[in-house]
Amino acid sequence: MILDNETMFSKAQGPITATAGSTDIVDLGSGDIGPSERVSLFVVCNPPFTGAGTVTIELHTADAATAGALTSPVVAAAYAVANAALRAGGKLVSARLPHGMKRYARLNYVVSASATLAAGKLTAGLALDIPGTDPV
Repeated sequence: MILDNETMFSKAQGPITATAGSTDIVDLGSGDIGPSERVSLFVVCNPPFTGAGTVTIELHTADAATAGALTSPVVAAAYAVANAALRAGGKLVSARLPHGMKRYARLNYVVSASATLAAGKLTAGLALDIPGTDPV
């Protein structure tokens, strides 16, 4: 998998211990590059998390972005990650982009309210033809 800085949401962001947005926004250009394309979202965890809790990774999209934030974002997809996967580390999400993507995209890492997570860092972005990506 070849990575491009322009298609990265997070680069070893963390530790993620509370709900937070990804450090970067990705400009998709014309938008709606959904599952008919070969572009996929990936999220990996290294080092793994310690403690208890879950994280839901939300893929947000919007027509505009200003000052490092999306304008009127909508949730295009959400991926729930169980505590066992967070503690194991490695690949957490590998999925094709859904239809309906607008020009800009950002991830939101939603940490469960009672979580005691520590240490985990997330790297996330878009890439072509990721092995193990859900088929359409």
